[in-house]
Amino acid sequence: MHIRDVTADDAAAISEINREALGYDFPVQDTRAQLERIVKAPNIVLLVAVDGEDVLGYIQLSDYENTYHRPLKNLITLATSPRHQRRGVGRRLLAAGEEWARADGACGVRLVTGQNRVDARKFYAANGYEVRKEQTNLIKWWS
Repeated sequence: MHIRDVTADDAAAISEINREALGYDFPVQDTRAQLERIVKAPNIVLLVAVDGEDVLGYIQLSDYENTYHRPLKNLITLATSPRHQRRGVGRRLLAAGEEWARADGACGVRLVTGQNRVDARKFYAANGYEVRKEQTNLIKWWS
């Protein structure tokens, strides 16, 4: 297994991981379009763990800048194919994401995960993450 930058050719595998591991059924063509958009954006990293041609999982982080804290990175998504969980894929991806964050000058990584994602919460705790506060996640769609 090794970690590399994402490519648009990873879209089908990432779409499948999103559906199977996270419950997000987002079409492959839309996933590809998002990947192409994300790789062009500044200060975003999207890495995949691969074994040969198989994408095992991925991680995405971006800047989290505000006026009340030193620079952080926001862990947007960390997901591993259910077929490859409990094999160290998530830990390797998390370590690679944290390495990028440190190298880019961040003082830490923050993330939001759902209350129902009990295994994810245990995983992050086992990797040194602490619950800072409970929040309500709001969104406003306009298209």
